[in-house]
Amino acid sequence: MSQRIPSRLAFATILMGALTVPCLAADRIGTAGPIRSFGGTTCSAGIAAMMRGECDPPQVDSALAPAQRSQARVERARELLSIPRLDPAIRELDTAIADDPRNSVALLLRGRLKIPGRLDEAIADMDRVLQLDPDNSNAHATKAFALQGQNDEWALAEATKALAQDPRNADALWIRASVLAGVGKLTEAEQDLNAAIALEPDVSRALLRRAEIRAQMGKTDDAVRDASAVLALGRNSIALQLRAVIRGRSGDYAGALDDLNAILGPPEERRDAPILPYMVDMYVQRALALTRTGQVAVARRDLDTIIKLGGPRAVLQMQIYLRGHGFPDLALDGKRSDQFDDALTACFINDACGRGIAIPG
Repeated sequence: MSQRIPSRLAFATILMGALTVPCLAADRIGTAGPIRSFGGTTCSAGIAAMMRGECDPPQVDSALAPAQRSQARVERARELLSIPRLDPAIRELDTAIADDPRNSVALLLRGRLKIPGRLDEAIADMDRVLQLDPDNSNAHATKAFALQGQNDEWALAEATKALAQDPRNADALWIRASVLAGVGKLTEAEQDLNAAIALEPDVSRALLRRAEIRAQMGKTDDAVRDASAVLALGRNSIALQLRAVIRGRSGDYAGALDDLNAILGPPEERRDAPILPYMVDMYVQRALALTRTGQVAVARRDLDTIIKLGGPRAVLQMQIYLRGHGFPDLALDGKRSDQFDDALTACFINDACGRGIAIPG
């Protein structure tokens, strides 16, 4: 089992985990950074009708005074997010800001909705909020999130300002932890997450992030407990994949297989549903765990799936890795062969080689 946390998984945990992580209804949107989770309101008319707008809340009364109308549009945008209807929600906030350019609540929510794809626009909205309200903890925290990876020093300063203004801002604690982890300050990141979890023990994303960080720190048992705590709050494929990685890291290949099978289905079962590209790495992980538990023939069935999904590119990436980890004579041609299968199986068995084999995202 790979002993690193796959970059694809880390990215999902930081940026997109909130889309699949269950949380308390009152906390679905949160206060800063990316929206914690979308949805929550059912539409009896069905998905197609929902996408046509047939489940949208009523339009705002145009006779209201501009400031009152602007705030009513913010509430309507929140209702649209609960369906969820992201683009109409952003358009509603655009109109809210046109009605009242000083509506910092509308600016903050619109900026948050532009994460992760439109970070420059998100930062611009946060700057407008901070011009109106320089001590806005949530705007500083959201700006910090948007800046991480671009200017981590500035991001850390913004997150620290957010917490100086509101030490109990759980979203700001989660955001600063992500920035700290990104610059290698794992102990400080864990401390911020401890504080966030103490404030909101039933919000999954802080637990999930702490599990990842603790895995990086070598705190395997604690990391497994955190991932399991996320799963106790509701099914979560990111938590299952993370726990599989952590279990494999500690040599618990049976546990890792349980988690991977829960996501992928049993290895002997034919899968008719579409397999998404990001799942390739999970099949690599499972093939490794199957090999480590003596199920080499079954592992080769997963290898068939890996080749089918990833094609010559996936084979070439693994060949390059194998050439650098004890198999210098292996061909670099992107083609599967008995030599390739044997080398990969040997790599899976060997700790030094197997801990790093994966298909990069």
